[in-house]
Amino acid sequence: MQDEYREISTDVLIIGSGGAALRAALEADDQGAEVLVVIKGEFRKSGATFHSVAEVGAYNVPDGAGDPLDNPGVFLDDILRAGQGMSDPRLSKILAEEAEQSLQYLEKFGVHFEREDDHYLVFRACFSSRPRSHVIHDHFKPVLKALGTEASRRGIKVMDRMMVVNLIARDGQCHGVHALDAEGRPVVIRAKSTIVTTGGASQLFAKNLYPSDITGDGYAMAHRAGAWLTNMEFMQAGVSIVSPFVNLFGNYLWDAHPNLSDRDGKPFVKDYLPPGVSLREVIQQKERHFPFSSSDISRYIEISIQRAINDGRGTLEGGVFMDFRNTDFATLLADKSRSIARMWPLTYEWYKKQDVDLYRDRVQIACSAHAINGGLYIDEDAQSNLCGLFAAGEVAAGPHGADRLGGNMALTCQVFGRRAGLAAAQRARDMDHPHLGDVFGEQRAFLAQFARSGAHRLPDLRARLQRSANRHLLVIRNAIGLKTFMDECDELRDMLMKDTEITSPADMVHALELRNLLEVGAMMALAAGVRRESRGGHYREDHPTRDDSMAQNIILDASQPAGYRAVRLADLRT
Repeated sequence: MQDEYREISTDVLIIGSGGAALRAALEADDQGAEVLVVIKGEFRKSGATFHSVAEVGAYNVPDGAGDPLDNPGVFLDDILRAGQGMSDPRLSKILAEEAEQSLQYLEKFGVHFEREDDHYLVFRACFSSRPRSHVIHDHFKPVLKALGTEASRRGIKVMDRMMVVNLIARDGQCHGVHALDAEGRPVVIRAKSTIVTTGGASQLFAKNLYPSDITGDGYAMAHRAGAWLTNMEFMQAGVSIVSPFVNLFGNYLWDAHPNLSDRDGKPFVKDYLPPGVSLREVIQQKERHFPFSSSDISRYIEISIQRAINDGRGTLEGGVFMDFRNTDFATLLADKSRSIARMWPLTYEWYKKQDVDLYRDRVQIACSAHAINGGLYIDEDAQSNLCGLFAAGEVAAGPHGADRLGGNMALTCQVFGRRAGLAAAQRARDMDHPHLGDVFGEQRAFLAQFARSGAHRLPDLRARLQRSANRHLLVIRNAIGLKTFMDECDELRDMLMKDTEITSPADMVHALELRNLLEVGAMMALAAGVRRESRGGHYREDHPTRDDSMAQNIILDASQPAGYRAVRLADLRT
């Protein structure tokens, strides 16, 4: 049986091939390490960085381009204020101080940041006090192209269409991974250092802004191996276009005060507003940030949309209508101090290319899942509590908290991708591959849990999970709904493992993805249930206010009897 396995060894193994992965790979290569990049999709053509969900990408740098009074200290204050006590100030400080260096690195390899005359084009993004979001046309594809081209030029080894199943962990250390190749054959990859850059888990939801391969793999496999996760109750959900195409709805567009109506053309937001709160006030607050946040009255935009859809007022596509037919654009765009005035030319032309004229056409919008603010606990070197396991990008927690500044995720990928690559290479330089015993048997045992035959189909189970998550975990949460969702996860996992048809290697990949989504969904619901308050992106309608007696982070730790413990990240050490 052991002969069926293929075994590979490397210094630094990187799982994923997005912005964080490529930055880590280049840094580890600079340090002289042997690097192997493993990706379940196609290299440079899959993952969240490649998947454009907006006309532009935002990249925060406090270089004074938009405000001469901006600097890393002001930037850090914004990050911590948005985090509401839930971010790790050590990591947030690193992010603020190394931002400008990371932009210069990207420019060195050909990433173009848009300019206005002789200076950078910048705007004030979500939760920021100053305009510092530098603009990349076509979202973040240029980052992937530039860094991917350099990785290929250097000859960095890549194995694509390789599904990583589990981490190989012994006595608090990570020694590589178990994987399946495109033909379903088992592969063991021994690594002195392993870097997880697998992105988030927004495919958990029926409405989401991510590609189909972002299924929480890194969260799930790390948790199974004993890694700590934190802040998993905090996520970004926000208003997106859902028809005639899928696209993030930029926060600056709310400055145009669009019309919102249900499937019958009836305005609905006012139906869900509490007494004393006006629609104009809500929209004015919404212009400050794309993501849903319980922290201000802009929350009633997403709450009203979600409730209208849950109440049966949505379209067949699961959305509601939005248009700008009553907006006075001549007056609005004349004020060049407004972000919409600077961004409108790019935005309007991008929508026109999608056959939508924003001056006259209506589109359908809904609340969609975007990024997860939590993930693996990491230290300043991007190392988790498992020695030799590093994480960077959306899969890692710490730099962000209850809310996250728009333009900070791509930045985080670069800053902590570099740090992960550097520390992983340094660790690999000082060690040999240890003897691990039978690494093949544990993968056989894990895969044998899937019965591989039965009455259920994988797409049906995944769709059922996504519908339940949309109803009970997206935007509006309460104790009854979270319990219902967790029970649904348990039932679906039982069906998956015991009574579902799995007949091909592709089916096995989808089965593993579904198991990961079920585990991550249960983790998110557990954390959301424990946090009996509303803070940032986490909203409990049965606990609608912030409670500062809950100002600790929820650490998901499989070694704990309850599955979690509460401690402030600033006080946590591995």
